Amino acid sequence: MQRRWASGNTTLAPLGWLNEQLLFNGDRTLGRIDPQLDSPVWTVPHGLSSPAVYRPRAAGQSVISGGQRELGAWQFDTGQARWLQKAQIQIGTPFVTPERSYVGDGHTLMALDNATGAVAWRFASTPDTLAAYAPTVAGDTVFFGPGNGLLYALNAPDGRLKWQLDDSKEWQYIRQMFVTGQVLVAGTYTELLYGIDVDTGKILWKFKAGNFINSHHVAGDTAYLWSPTGWIYAINIHNGSVRWRHQTTRYGNRAANWAPMMAELVTFERKLYCLDMAQVLHVLDAGNGEELQRIAFAHDLRPTVSPLTSTTAAVASNTGEVQLVQW
Repeated sequence: MQRRWASGNTTLAPLGWLNEQLLFNGDRTLGRIDPQLDSPVWTVPHGLSSPAVYRPRAAGQSVISGGQRELGAWQFDTGQARWLQKAQIQIGTPFVTPERSYVGDGHTLMALDNATGAVAWRFASTPDTLAAYAPTVAGDTVFFGPGNGLLYALNAPDGRLKWQLDDSKEWQYIRQMFVTGQVLVAGTYTELLYGIDVDTGKILWKFKAGNFINSHHVAGDTAYLWSPTGWIYAINIHNGSVRWRHQTTRYGNRAANWAPMMAELVTFERKLYCLDMAQVLHVLDAGNGEELQRIAFAHDLRPTVSPLTSTTAAVASNTGEVQLVQW
């Protein structure tokens, strides 16, 4: 343990990272940490009526944070509150660009101005679904899968519909989306990972993971995911082929098994970081899947890890501390 910072929270959301600064939020506060300093740069009560459950995201001069009842912005330098947008029904996970935040509110998707919080536009989906999962943005297109079996491609400036894809026979919710080049990689609530052309909505490939898609991450031209069937897969995003797989569950050999995973997979300097629920951080070679290290923690962590160098990372404890660890 190199440093530890009290956050003022009993429960922390996943950590944010921008410009060599850590961002944290939770049930009570929002804050910014310089890893070189012993105390947070600032910590403020966020004043939300429910816990901040989404990872804080930095955008220009703002830090965007929120929970299911509100989404707000705070000044990056000082932590001063800038605006607060209250939910009409329920705020979902936001996707933040330098100028705008795109976020579901009940049955609609909102585009919010990061400087003022003003609603630039709303796109209505269907009345029987809640837009809980984050959209994603590439160029001037917003991709949005609200849970009605449809994927929408919207014009980012005005919310106009460009195209929609109906594969409701295979999916309901799209849980995570990443765009790399001309390919939208979408993980669904079922066991399918999709590669979709961003301009046309044509399905390029499907990969069947054998169980629901969890801890899905894209870096470069590779998608990484953990399947509860007991494998981490590295998938070629151009054609859906398996580049490598690493077995995490060996039936009949419990000592070799990983615990299940809730934390997001993270890549850093050609390594893949996987934090399991037994508080063991597995470090794999991102190129071939070889396990390079197993780092066991002596105390319970929240499902978040932020590598800062090849031998250090920021983690969040179950007691509300942000910690800098070295191995």
